[in-house]
Amino acid sequence: MKLQLPTLIAVCVAILLIGGIYFFGRDKAELGIAVNLESEEFKQLRTHATDAFNAGKYKQAIELYSTALKMRPENAEIYNDLGTVYYEQGLKYAGPSWPSWEKELRAETPDQAVAELKAAVAKTTSGVIVLKTRDEAVADAIEAHAKQLGGEVYRQRWENETTVNILIGETKVYLLRARDHYYRALDLKPTHSVAYRNLGSFFMKVGKTDRALDNYQEAYKLDPRDTELEEYLNQFRK
Repeated sequence: MKLQLPTLIAVCVAILLIGGIYFFGRDKAELGIAVNLESEEFKQLRTHATDAFNAGKYKQAIELYSTALKMRPENAEIYNDLGTVYYEQGLKYAGPSWPSWEKELRAETPDQAVAELKAAVAKTTSGVIVLKTRDEAVADAIEAHAKQLGGEVYRQRWENETTVNILIGETKVYLLRARDHYYRALDLKPTHSVAYRNLGSFFMKVGKTDRALDNYQEAYKLDPRDTELEEYLNQFRK
């Protein structure tokens, strides 16, 4: 039996439609499963990283968050979370006391101040050294020599006194990683209030109260529901 031309065309169109529905429908379903599996894997990885962090297993948390970051390099929250782990790891390397070494220099000359710095570095494997002086020449000598020794220097002038905070050792390495990860989180998400809050904590820890306050205020501006930060800012202003 011969099919008429209109009938033949209709049959061909039907075959193409059925085949197309099967083919495209199957591909989309498999793609959805793959995306869901990847998303679930990412969520589990982040959960395990958070659990490790809460348990104080910072090195394990760093490995897990770093793996998560490879999966989602555009994820601002992971940068912030990893920065938080680096921050805590840096404090852990500093030991139980902060600062690790602190002294007020009253009548010391620049050479004597540098000698004090050398003694502090020799006895401090990792942490922060804080030296205070009213003499800007002494502060300049401390800062210059600290940088020669590989320290990260944060200098703050308050009324008639200059405080020089110097990060050294593994504390310096991890705290600077934390700082850089907070900044990266803000590059990806400028409205990330928690990253601003964490930056504030970093700068407060290294003695840069002016920059700490700027970041705390920005965090509160983005999240005025943060009552804890509001109270802290009110106390700071008083």
